Order: sequence, then C-alpha cells, then structure tokens
Amino acid sequence: MASVTINGTVKVIGETQQISDKFSKRELVITETGGQYPQHIPVEFVQDKTSMLDPFAPGEEVTVTCYVNGREWTGKDGVTKHFLSLKGDRIERRGAAAPTSRGASHATPPPPSMADLPPADGEDDLPF
Repeated sequence: MASVTINGTVKVIGETQQISDKFSKRELVITETGGQYPQHIPVEFVQDKTSMLDPFAPGEEVTVTCYVNGREWTGKDGVTKHFLSLKGDRIERRGAAAPTSRGASHATPPPPSMADLPPADGEDDLPF
C-alpha cells in the first residue's frame, strides 16, 4: 500500500457510522489549496482510528497521513469498475511537534541540566 501525506484545512468531520457489529468508519474532508483550484479530499478513518478525529474542528490546518487503497468490482452486467479510497492513519495539527492520537498530547521532558547531574567528586563507576 502506498502512503501519502496531505496538508490542508479541515472542511468536514463526519459522524462515526456503525456499518456492522465489527466495522465503523468516519469521513474527514480536507481542503488542499496548493494548485490552481482548491481540492476537497475525502479521507476515511476506520475502526479504532475514528476517535482520532475527536479533537479536531473545521477550519484547522492539519497534516494527514493516509494509505491509498484500490479495488476492483464487477457488476452483474459484467462491467468491471475500479475504485480508489484514502484510509486515514494519522492526523496532526500543522506545526505540531508530535502526531495527535486519540486526543492525547505527550509532552517531551526537558533535557537534564547541570543541576541534575551527580556531584563530581573524582570517584565514579565508569570502567575507564
């Protein structure tokens, strides 16, 4: 499966749809304005990934990582059609340091300072 990254503005966040006992999905539409005309790109988040969209709202600038899925279907009339979909894997606010997953934010601890180091008394446990 090919992975793509899309940068844009959240246009629509759909409600979670329970398709069956074992399958749920939720659609996100991102507006990408990089070309001559704005592109409104639907991305489908499924199963446990549907809740990743909870902390987001229309108008926010985001980066979405998704997988490109293609499938073939032949109708009763014998005509074969091909379909393409984007399955969301990750979403983060533009400029965010780490991906947002299920609304959790993880702060990075600061690096140790000199005050955090043990006192230098000439004795240490290093073998050299």
